[in-house]
Amino acid sequence: MFGNFALEVGDSHRALADAISLFFREWHQWLCGLLNEAKNGGMLRPDADCNSLGRLVMSTMEGAILIYKASKDKDAFLETIQGLKSAIQQYRT
Repeated sequence: MFGNFALEVGDSHRALADAISLFFREWHQWLCGLLNEAKNGGMLRPDADCNSLGRLVMSTMEGAILIYKASKDKDAFLETIQGLKSAIQQYRT
């Protein structure tokens, strides 16, 4: 959702582009925090790279939304989310 907005705004509205960039940084930090809590709590393997997993979640969610918006294919959206779940499951203890 925000990825699409970022593409539309581009560099034409610098303040808005900066706000979107801030959103993505804060979203990533929040996800990393949750993933690190899971890792420290023994729910994720010690070798789980929370930074990379956070980026994977973000990019997959944004991509799934864009695909759905373009295709209106709910099954493709759900398959993408299931793929994300499967990727994260590989790091569960």
